Amino acid sequence: MKILHLNSNFVYTDIYRNLLDSQNPEIENIIFCPLKKKIEFKSDVYKVFSPVIIKKYHSILSKVRREKSFNYILKNNLLDGIDLIHAHTLTNDGILANKIFKKYKIPFVLTIRNTDVNFSLKYKKHVKKEYKEAIENASLLIFPNYSYKNKLKKFFENSHKICHKISHSPIIPNGIDDYWLQNKATTEKTLGKEINLLFIGRIYKDKNLHRILKAIHEINTLKINLNVIGKIQDEKYFNKLKKKHHFNYLGSMNRYEISEVMKMNDLFIMPSLNETFGLVFIESLTQNLPIIYTIHEGVYGYFDDSKYGVAVDPKNINDIAEAINYIVNNYSAFQSRLRNKEFINNFVWNNIGQKYSEIYRKINSEWKI
Repeated sequence: MKILHLNSNFVYTDIYRNLLDSQNPEIENIIFCPLKKKIEFKSDVYKVFSPVIIKKYHSILSKVRREKSFNYILKNNLLDGIDLIHAHTLTNDGILANKIFKKYKIPFVLTIRNTDVNFSLKYKKHVKKEYKEAIENASLLIFPNYSYKNKLKKFFENSHKICHKISHSPIIPNGIDDYWLQNKATTEKTLGKEINLLFIGRIYKDKNLHRILKAIHEINTLKINLNVIGKIQDEKYFNKLKKKHHFNYLGSMNRYEISEVMKMNDLFIMPSLNETFGLVFIESLTQNLPIIYTIHEGVYGYFDDSKYGVAVDPKNINDIAEAINYIVNNYSAFQSRLRNKEFINNFVWNNIGQKYSEIYRKINSEWKI
């Protein structure tokens, strides 16, 4: 089977390479990832086509970007022998896959992601008709979390056809690196006199670090330290927080360094305003760190609330403070529940790859009938 992946983010993250590596080796994968500027990227395993054909204004003029990409694909014969297309976002990849489908009847799978539900469908009203058509024509929709499935259904609540398709769509998470599976914590944690909270993520307003600090300030009964790991994306925002609040900024770290820091912390906290999935939450659970995460976003829905952590309203400072107190007051119960880590199997790349391979095989066989 030969699959063309329309993936505008392939060269920017290892997630997609991990996905392909975990699939049936008999599948031949071709990747199309158009760029705004040249990026040093090399793959000895996959055929990656990454032409510099995208302009900044294409974020508004989606049709122009689609036509440029479509013409490149035809000119370079990328459709030769293709059995199936996987569009990894609706925003750009999905409408391109739909154009190919309408002309060449090559079936496509469509993954719905953060930008699709939290930006494009809300603000790109001029492309709504094309988005709707792509969703209708996709052989299958895939969601990385429960949140986006619910949001898309609400957005198209007046379309019975789309709502029915969404209801029968699978939710498949991203996987965590094997490092975390091979180094799962086996010793239960206990609390000391001081509570150590850990935040790992890019530092800008959407990650909600300011409300975490305000919530900590509201808790007078505990001595709390906040340790922060991650790249500073907004210097002005970071400097403002440093002047107003006390926290320990540890800079950027690799996974080994992060796992060592996790051993010295008691819980993980990152109630972001928007979160596609958030692998760091699952990584934290492998290290016996209970988590505070965002309700209706990211990992929400993958396990019962209050089982391994607490879901909060990210805009409610009191809600965040209460979650911290709740985990501290019930810490031994959280540790007991974290003894059994079978739930981690849902986030193992090999298992995820098998699911995708089966989806591809099924759709391909249905179209070959």
